[in-house]
Amino acid sequence: MPPWKQLKEASEARPDILHQCLLALFDSPLNKAGFLQVYIRTTKNVLIEVHPQTRIPRTFQRFAGLMAIVNIVTNVDQLIVQLLNKLSIRATNGPDKLFKVIKNPVTDFLPPGCRVFLTSFSAPKCVDLFEWVPEIFGYAPLPVVPVSADEENNNNNNGGDSDNIVRSAGDSFVEGVDDVKEKEEESKKRKNAEKKEAAKKKQKIDDKLNGLQQCAIVIGALSTGSVHIDYHHEEIAFSNYPLSAAGACFKLTTVFEKQWGIL
Repeated sequence: MPPWKQLKEASEARPDILHQCLLALFDSPLNKAGFLQVYIRTTKNVLIEVHPQTRIPRTFQRFAGLMAIVNIVTNVDQLIVQLLNKLSIRATNGPDKLFKVIKNPVTDFLPPGCRVFLTSFSAPKCVDLFEWVPEIFGYAPLPVVPVSADEENNNNNNGGDSDNIVRSAGDSFVEGVDDVKEKEEESKKRKNAEKKEAAKKKQKIDDKLNGLQQCAIVIGALSTGSVHIDYHHEEIAFSNYPLSAAGACFKLTTVFEKQWGIL
């Protein structure tokens, strides 16, 4: 029998769908703002934690190289050989573990009281995400504070005169070394002030969220079929039409960004 006929289902061999989902999730402002944690569970019930600062390769070929995906058609059970053998994949330029095999169940890594929602087109309940998310959290979407506006204000407060900017080593020599040092110190102070202001804003957001800022969404990276999980959950649909897994990721990140005031 040919090896591709030994597959139980085509949905068991779709790492390309996983790649599309990871790109959608990790490219989102939600992840870059630090409000997203991704876990992967394989068909063999292997649980993988993905570091939030992981840079997902842009092409599937490079992604397959990172994950050491080999012989996809003839060996579905070993899609992630490097990861399953070493239990982690480290960053090349640091000690961080980009992908790490962790112990089941995933509920051990969720905060107490965290609600779990399984997404499925066949779910009995179809919701409008922009109404459903404020409802489950119990508060209206938070106001958006664009970062660019703060940067503009800082630039205006610091003068904004283009004639006073040192553009080259020659300019710095003419204006004097002391002037350059003063401007460098001012720049450092400004950056430190911006970091403190950003930290204060994040703290204010955390206070407003009042501990209700976390929930778990389960998305199936499948071409056909449905996901089955063995822990307590609620099942929802959020479109009248079947969506790809990556399309579902885009919709979900967008609505949570709106809820938490992330641009």
